[in-house]
Amino acid sequence: MSAHIATRSFRRLASKALIAVGACGAAVALIAPAAQAEFGLEQFGTSVDRNGAFSRQAGAHADLTTKLRFSGDEQIRDVTAELPPGMVANATVTDKCTITELIGAGDNASLCPPTSQVGIAGVYNTPGAAPEMIKIYNMVPPPNLPALLGFNYEGVLGRIEPHLRPPGYEIVSTVRDIAQTHKISGTDLTLWAVPAAASHERMGRGLFPPTFGELPIPDPAPKLPFLTNPTSCPASPTPFTASVDSWQSTGLFHTLSPTADEGDNPYLWDGCERVPFKPTVTVDPASHLAAAPTGLDVDVKLPQSEDPDGLATAHVRKTVVTLPKGFAISSSAAAGQGACSEAQIGLGTNDPTSCPPSATIGTLKLKTPLLDEELEGEAILARQMENPFGSLLAMYLVVRGPGILIKLPGKIEADPNTGQLTTTFDNLPQQPFEELSLSLRGGPKAPLVTPSACGTYNAQVSMTSWASPVPVDLSAPMAITEGCSTGAFNPVLHAGTTSPVAGAYSPFTLQLLRRDGEQNIAAIQATLPEGVLAKLAGVPLCPDPAAASGDCPADSQVGTAIVGAGAGSNPIYVPEVGKTPTAAYLAGPYKGAPYSLVVKVPAQAGPFDLGTVTVRNALNVDPTTAQVTAVSDPLPQILQGIPIAYRDVRVEIDRPEFTINPTSCEPMKVTSTLTSNLGQTASPSARFQAAGCGELGFKPSLAISLKGKMNRTGNPALTAVLKAPAGQANIAKTTVILPGSEFIDNAHINNPCTRVQFNAKACPPSSILGTATATSPLLDKPVSGPVYFRSNGGERELPDLVADLNGPIHITVVGFIDSVKGRVRTRFANVPDAPVSKFVLKMKGGNRGLLANSRDLCSFTPKAKIQMTGQNGKRHDSDVVLKRPCKP
Repeated sequence: MSAHIATRSFRRLASKALIAVGACGAAVALIAPAAQAEFGLEQFGTSVDRNGAFSRQAGAHADLTTKLRFSGDEQIRDVTAELPPGMVANATVTDKCTITELIGAGDNASLCPPTSQVGIAGVYNTPGAAPEMIKIYNMVPPPNLPALLGFNYEGVLGRIEPHLRPPGYEIVSTVRDIAQTHKISGTDLTLWAVPAAASHERMGRGLFPPTFGELPIPDPAPKLPFLTNPTSCPASPTPFTASVDSWQSTGLFHTLSPTADEGDNPYLWDGCERVPFKPTVTVDPASHLAAAPTGLDVDVKLPQSEDPDGLATAHVRKTVVTLPKGFAISSSAAAGQGACSEAQIGLGTNDPTSCPPSATIGTLKLKTPLLDEELEGEAILARQMENPFGSLLAMYLVVRGPGILIKLPGKIEADPNTGQLTTTFDNLPQQPFEELSLSLRGGPKAPLVTPSACGTYNAQVSMTSWASPVPVDLSAPMAITEGCSTGAFNPVLHAGTTSPVAGAYSPFTLQLLRRDGEQNIAAIQATLPEGVLAKLAGVPLCPDPAAASGDCPADSQVGTAIVGAGAGSNPIYVPEVGKTPTAAYLAGPYKGAPYSLVVKVPAQAGPFDLGTVTVRNALNVDPTTAQVTAVSDPLPQILQGIPIAYRDVRVEIDRPEFTINPTSCEPMKVTSTLTSNLGQTASPSARFQAAGCGELGFKPSLAISLKGKMNRTGNPALTAVLKAPAGQANIAKTTVILPGSEFIDNAHINNPCTRVQFNAKACPPSSILGTATATSPLLDKPVSGPVYFRSNGGERELPDLVADLNGPIHITVVGFIDSVKGRVRTRFANVPDAPVSKFVLKMKGGNRGLLANSRDLCSFTPKAKIQMTGQNGKRHDSDVVLKRPCKP
């Protein structure tokens, strides 16, 4: 209704046209130039104190007087007036007039209470004549405006609407669709710094125009300041700006921005050193539990002075909040978290935001002395790199109120080494506030995580005002008092094959779980049970350069990986649930190991993309047991300033017919050695046992042949060929008892290899007794190497027979030589649980032969006794005739 009356009244304006008065901290600009003729500005934006003296004191409360003179034939339509940044008015310090009171009793005079008057205006419409005077009232604003000024001129209502103009949020006042009936030559207007001051002349309620001879009306209201000068003192003048268009040239605005008054005194504010600025701040975590997700409550208070003879509190220009080390971004918050782009936030405009609701990370409340009601808003996460700072982290504070929409960007910097957070809001609007309360959400998806240890932590807050470049440094203590028994390191290991059928192929999974609050996992070493092996044959290896970056070809993939990270009950999983798991690739030698496993995890969750994390794991093979031990590179603890709190690490090796189960059904374990970020170690294990071993057959065959001299004292060469059918149990033990005709030639036991020499791969040539070759379906190539006579440190009478096999992997097969009932016995008691399709042992003869004949081998049929035990416990014994090059 009020908008309708105001519009109708402007169109009824017969002989005068009034102009723009700023409210809600706005002052006035009265302009009516013609669109096509020059118009003069005699005086605009002069600030004087209540004694009429020129005033430039920052933060002072001085009357504002404007004197405008117009020329030209066109008639004004719309007028806007912009105050210098920081000049404000407080519409809450006076009573307010309603539209009904402004209309009055029908006698063309308003019934507004005198205590709602905030100024006077005069209109010149007759050359040489005195201006006709008008009262300016503080009005009850509609819901869509922060404040409203109005007047009643002979029954015609005037309406002046203020708003904040981004990006600096200076106060701009507007009058629209002014009636075009008559032309005016100028206006004078004065807004009072302290409307209740006795020095101001109140005009009576008689019919318009009243005379200045009427007695002042006493004002019982408190003497509170309505107008306040800026609290900044820039080096260059700050202009008052006014724009106007005409009915004849709608949309063609003429703008004036004078930087000095009619006396050529520049609008330079001074005395900033006298302006008070004493903020206080409290910072409190939503959770006082150690190593837990937490929100944050930040409360900034800035007491505002209401002394009409004093100076206003300086406005805040910059705020920097640095959280203590240990408070960091919680990666758990990324799941389901949205982010707001620059287009969606619409900085620099009054357009409504279109950010997704999921981008909101907190709420805020703002108390300002300029409004009766508390403003509300939210904190919104900015989209990575698509923000005013081009940074990984940023946020927006959005404040909403009646006719108010303020959008402020803040940069968040995370220390790349510690994760310590620093948030900076700079070039804040020059508007006063009493208290700002920001509450970042709590709960499992809270954006922050508390330190891992209890204690008192101090947030550092630096606040700089527009009055001084010297910041005020504040400290805000925060207490972490719960869950203080953190610091343990007891991860849980789950591991095994999906289908533990003996001798069958099955995917292998490994999962590590770390409890919330414990030290973080920094390195992983896991050893598989004996017999859990991989079929490396036919798998292309990821080339070394690609393995370093994780950009491996798809045909080298052997499995997948998933990582859950973050504090609290809901860690974030990468990849997120429902998305394709990340890949694990088989690569070549690494850090002395024959193979390696490359795990590439894209660090992408929610709105964040931190690149990719590549962790390479050396796959060592125990030469005695063939057990595989994976040793990871150090796990990254922080990415671009965001800590990674590992909670759930899963690797699944699921390439078809790649991982094979053992053929032994003895209880075993997957063992591990884990290292924390603080250097502690833990050794969790997982029980493992294959099943169905008894269903596996076991019938390997062994053939032995001799070459060379068969006569007594001859030293024959020996060749043993072992074959094992596919799909049967692997060999666990083999004992070969040679016929009594064969004995060890002590004369040829010359300079055995010591264990030290063997480990250093420096055995003397004289210790080599022959060669051995093993062929396995798990390898592309056989493994082969010399057979040494190696000392055993005195544990047994004779040195050991050791086959040192090299190729894709390194394996040593040890035979213990002794004598039983006068016959030479060689026992291979610790054969790896690995499928071997063929094993060939060739022992030298002649002057380097280990064996010697005690009788002519062609004079009888020598037989060796063979005793073999499978990994499943089955026995296969036989007597094998030694083949000889004898003539019939």
